[in-house]
Amino acid sequence: ALSNGTSAGAILRKIPYNSVVFMEQLLRLYMRLRYSRLFRVAFFGGMGVVVQTVVFEVLGIWLGLVRPSFATLIGAEFGVITNFFLNNRFSFNDRVHAPLPRRLLRFHLVVSGSVFIQWLFVFTAESLHANAWMIHGAYLAGILIGFISNYTWYRLWVWKHYEEPSTV
Repeated sequence: ALSNGTSAGAILRKIPYNSVVFMEQLLRLYMRLRYSRLFRVAFFGGMGVVVQTVVFEVLGIWLGLVRPSFATLIGAEFGVITNFFLNNRFSFNDRVHAPLPRRLLRFHLVVSGSVFIQWLFVFTAESLHANAWMIHGAYLAGILIGFISNYTWYRLWVWKHYEEPSTV
């Protein structure tokens, strides 16, 4: 019984059948997404973005040690390294693929386009003497635009799936 004397079963019986079905469907969707490669890549990409953003904010905005556009590049490198190793370990660990140094080089080549877009957006906002909100908006726009391109190239090139050699 709950603190007001109502049992949990009584509360559950009051939930309309449609809600229960909806919750079951939501749970199934969550379970599918949990094992989805796209979900994992997005999650670890988000972790890389957090690392990148912390470096960007600290160096380029809060301390002002470098221009925000340059802080974008420094933060991106930290985020890229974080993102690569997390994806390598957790998102694409089920594949036979090229040696680690080659994958890391491919990864850098793939994300360089996204990093360039981020830099270009922030540099343009900086050059227009934009305020901090505009710089942050440009920064986020570059990150969002780069995700789709990055994911596509990760699958097609960085972690390209090679068939297991025959053991005959």
